[in-house]
Amino acid sequence: MPLTGLLTSDDLDEIGCSGADQPLGIAAELVNAVDQGLVADQADTGYALMLAAEITEQAGDLQAAQVLAQRAVETYRAHDDLDVYPRAFNAELLLRLGRDDEAMAELTALRPSLLHDADAVSCVSDALEDGGRGEIAEQWLTEALVTALHRLNELDSRRGQPVYQQAVGMAFVLAQERHQLRRNLELPHDEHDILADRLVDIVHGVFDSQELDYEGTALLFWPQPEFDRLILRWPVLAEEYGHTWDDYRTTVQRCLEQWSQSGSPRSTLLAGVVDELANYADENRGDPTDPEVREGYAQHLQVHPRETAWPPGRNQACWCGSQLKYKKCCLPRGRI
Repeated sequence: MPLTGLLTSDDLDEIGCSGADQPLGIAAELVNAVDQGLVADQADTGYALMLAAEITEQAGDLQAAQVLAQRAVETYRAHDDLDVYPRAFNAELLLRLGRDDEAMAELTALRPSLLHDADAVSCVSDALEDGGRGEIAEQWLTEALVTALHRLNELDSRRGQPVYQQAVGMAFVLAQERHQLRRNLELPHDEHDILADRLVDIVHGVFDSQELDYEGTALLFWPQPEFDRLILRWPVLAEEYGHTWDDYRTTVQRCLEQWSQSGSPRSTLLAGVVDELANYADENRGDPTDPEVREGYAQHLQVHPRETAWPPGRNQACWCGSQLKYKKCCLPRGRI
């Protein structure tokens, strides 16, 4: 699609979530919009360049993607925005291009973030793994996890306080990321892998889990357009599902991960439609806000399914429909 006029944040979000018949053409137009000052909010210029870099990487031109990623990093830095992901993505591209010294210098600078930034854990680990340095990622995650566990011990007298909850969250993120990485590397189970499973129970006690609409191994799921219609039509459901799309898919991801840890490693998402739910409720003389009615609708969908398997592969399209890679979309949401 040709880009016209000023590009807003919403425009950039839409580009990031949609495919393109001519991806390199879209990337070129994004760069042109930056060069011509056609990004409505100048703070979004780094975002536009990162989108161009990601699109170019997906099209297979690593060299051009790295140039754009480096430019995006410099742009973010100029706006005092030192987000981890652009730097990690740039480092990943450098590794894949054989520029190891530059890549490792950038990732080493990001390494301290593993102790306090959940996003950094996945970004740095993925960059190393995708760049062929999975063993280094495992070493860094192990050392960070040991430090995080020592931190938990020091805070034991402050259980229930926010600082302890945050420490539990970081230990959980590190343990789960390391656990997944070691599976990918086909390494044998060790004491920290066992701990990764135990920490799930701790996190259950820290975060209030929200009841969703399960039926067997399937979960009634509302894609973004339907979620928006659902909350508009029955606002009371925002208390159960979340008030925003991001809140909702974070809850879904977290609940699916907890369900997986309890013994159901693979699940199915059943895509709901608001008008269908309303018709089902009318036919059964029920209220769509009643959990039992929605469970019945989920049973109905299993007979007439619109199914999405969960979890997708880390490099496959995310289950939520964003078209972004799972590892860069909803996978990190379960670690928040």
